[in-house]
Amino acid sequence: MHKGKLIAGSILAMTVVGVVASVEHSAHATKVVPGHGPVLATMEPVPTSEASMFRVWVDQEGTPPEKAAVRHVTRLTAHTGNQRVGIYTDWDSRFASSYTARAGQIVTAYRTWQSGTGHAEATVYASDGQAISTRRF
Repeated sequence: MHKGKLIAGSILAMTVVGVVASVEHSAHATKVVPGHGPVLATMEPVPTSEASMFRVWVDQEGTPPEKAAVRHVTRLTAHTGNQRVGIYTDWDSRFASSYTARAGQIVTAYRTWQSGTGHAEATVYASDGQAISTRRF
């Protein structure tokens, strides 16, 4: 009986050590939740909006200038009937002219992210809704 408890305790200890090691080396790890069995534990926040998904995609796939620009995206709106996209940022409209090049980087990244959607018009807006740049692709 004592030998069985020792084996069960050893298995449990190895499981806990394995889960801790997995979590330390990966953004995703399987852990055992009492009463629920194995589940996927995520160390990174899961994107909840289209803007968040866009930022995550650019962070993984974009160029350094695209990554720097897209960090400022706060919201995306798409009007599929007329193929118009609104890309909202946290930029101050008083300095809109200084953001024109970075707005172009955002549109380029968006076009790559949404490749295959055909022709569209994307407008990048400042935080107060003032248009900074409009590009067609």
